Amino acid sequence: MANKRLKMRLVILVLMVSCLFGLSAAPVAALTTPVIDKLPPIKIDRIPTTTNKGNASLIWYLPTPGQFIISSGPPAVGSDSTIYLGNNYFAFVGVVGSLTAVSRGGGKKWDYPLKDSLLFPPTIGPDGTVYIGEGSFSHLNGSFIALNPDGTKKWAAYIGAVDSRPVFGADGTVYANVRDGTLHALQPNDGTEKWVSKVGVTTTAYMAVGKDGTIYMGNVSDTLFAVKPNGSIKWTYKAGGLVNTTPVVGSDGMIYVGADDSKLYAINPNGTKQWEYALGGTPFSPIIGTDGMIYVGAANQTVYALLPNNSLKWKTAFNKAITPIVFSSTGMLHLLTADGMVQALNSSDGSIQWSYGISTPDGIIAPVIGDDGTVYVTGSKESKQTLYALRVKISSISLNKSQIALPLGKSESLSVTLSPSNAPNRKVTWSSNNNGVAAVDNTGNVTAVSSGKATVTARSDDGGLIATCEVTVTNPPGTIEVDSVTVSPAELSLPAGESVKLKAAVQPVDAFNRKLAWSSSNPGVAQVDESGKVTGMTPGTAVITVTTSDGGFTAASKVTILPGTKTPGSELFTDIGGHWAGEEIAEAYKLHITNGYPDFTFRPDASITRAEFVVMLMNGLKPELQALELPFKDKGKIGAWAQHSISGAMQLGIVSGYPDGNFRPGANITHSEMAAMVFKASGIPLAAVSKTGYTDDTDIPGWARGAVSTIEKKGIIIVGGKTAGAFAPQALSTRAEAVAWIVRMLEIKARG
Repeated sequence: MANKRLKMRLVILVLMVSCLFGLSAAPVAALTTPVIDKLPPIKIDRIPTTTNKGNASLIWYLPTPGQFIISSGPPAVGSDSTIYLGNNYFAFVGVVGSLTAVSRGGGKKWDYPLKDSLLFPPTIGPDGTVYIGEGSFSHLNGSFIALNPDGTKKWAAYIGAVDSRPVFGADGTVYANVRDGTLHALQPNDGTEKWVSKVGVTTTAYMAVGKDGTIYMGNVSDTLFAVKPNGSIKWTYKAGGLVNTTPVVGSDGMIYVGADDSKLYAINPNGTKQWEYALGGTPFSPIIGTDGMIYVGAANQTVYALLPNNSLKWKTAFNKAITPIVFSSTGMLHLLTADGMVQALNSSDGSIQWSYGISTPDGIIAPVIGDDGTVYVTGSKESKQTLYALRVKISSISLNKSQIALPLGKSESLSVTLSPSNAPNRKVTWSSNNNGVAAVDNTGNVTAVSSGKATVTARSDDGGLIATCEVTVTNPPGTIEVDSVTVSPAELSLPAGESVKLKAAVQPVDAFNRKLAWSSSNPGVAQVDESGKVTGMTPGTAVITVTTSDGGFTAASKVTILPGTKTPGSELFTDIGGHWAGEEIAEAYKLHITNGYPDFTFRPDASITRAEFVVMLMNGLKPELQALELPFKDKGKIGAWAQHSISGAMQLGIVSGYPDGNFRPGANITHSEMAAMVFKASGIPLAAVSKTGYTDDTDIPGWARGAVSTIEKKGIIIVGGKTAGAFAPQALSTRAEAVAWIVRMLEIKARG
């Protein structure tokens, strides 16, 4: 009985090896993630867990259900960290394939079953499309399939048995080689053909694309082909043996490719040989480091690091067969040895940093690396396959300071320490719990925005560990600080569906930073916007709180919502009911700043031109000025309805036109332009600190920065209903934003 089981296992093993060799004829290597080209001798070893060395951890593992699984090669990792794993397995109808999508955390997202064999490992295009081949080599038929990241089919091209991983041009063109010797250039959006070329590659093709669009192809012959982007042959180079690795192209255009004469060749972009290097065995696909170093593994179980001048920097030998090496963004080299050990090598000297044993392999496939440094590798045992995720994890995070004190407008950089030092995912997210007091950028640089206290937090992407620093911001000597705030009315009742605006009084009235933040204790009952407008939602009670940016002083109003059916704002214009700027629009109408349209709409979210905004602004200021001749080159394009207002704004120094002498009345006004005009109209002194609390502060142009900073601190700016977040300096302003800024500015002018 034992002999029968042994014979059965040997039969299964032979079938698996034959299928693997048949599939391995396809190139399973891409430019950035080279994988196995030739399977090393298979040895079955038992791997005790005590063979693990270093501090790598098993993050998770995912067994593939069922038996008689035949790996189609390594997985692929998308930009969103989704892992795509292809498999073939024995079924009653023959060998059929499937593609599985796995989340970063190890959960299965979806499966895509095939009706025939999976012909090459999943490959991800530059736009996130997942490409697979389905078909039969024996009949030379099949389809080339493009899948969306959610597992739905994008398109399929029925061009034959595509046994090679596709490559991609700079314009997105997809190049796929078919076993019948044709190279197909396909449109990435729908798979339609741009051209077909009979290159002469009638077996597996190993392909890469250079910066100039040249496609380089090896084909298990002694010839390397260079194909122009139109499908014609550019040149060919004959090596001293069969070209059996994926070419890789350096930043200088040099092409590196290996052949079974145990040599690595460096080929100039014109097709001439620059140099060759004799290795101790048949090479696997080479890779290039960011510093131009060439790394290549060979069948003599050795990894070589070569300088671009053809000299050896180091080599590391193993006592087991190895897969091709892959390169991580942290500069670490990774491979799998035939004893089931995932190896991590220092790229500078070849020393082994850590090793981790996975299940006993029936065959070995090169790992792939996620953008966070996670190493994904498949291990097979008795025709069952498991996907493993390995990584050196962050164990602690700390900041160089736990408390800092900053004068208004000053900055200080915090530095973060992550342990251990060889953990690959060193991404940190910075945040402040009060950007109106202290803002922090993505490098840990903290800027004091207004007086008060804020907590700056650094959070590790790996594990979500946090470290905090308390920031205290003080105003410069002589600055008038806020000492209190009150809100009125202290209590109110209104029907559901109606709105009322609370009034906040900041003391003293000439305080430098009068910016406020509003919140509701129960948004399901009553909501409040950034201007203090309360809208009743459902019957009940809620507490509306206002908080000063300077000093963090608070005041509250108790709101009771009664049953009602009225829609806020609907009594004035038909399209502002419930809009965040409904109160300001009504006030602007009352002050004769603006009118609606003849169809009784206001169109609050429509863009507003420069001429329209100046008219609104002058309607609000109501200056008594005589109209002057306009000096602009395009004054003929300024309508009569706007000429008097633009003349007045020019006399008040609010507008001056563009350097080319034009005013551009019909151009839509941007947030930056509107901020500059409102600041000039307000008469508010320029703030000493130009730093704002917006998340895109660095995008604000220099000519507008002082204006934006000043009126932000006065609570004038509201972008899309919010006073915090992004300012979007180049975004087009809306009619609602225009009237809101003008009304708020006029309120401040009225207070003196």
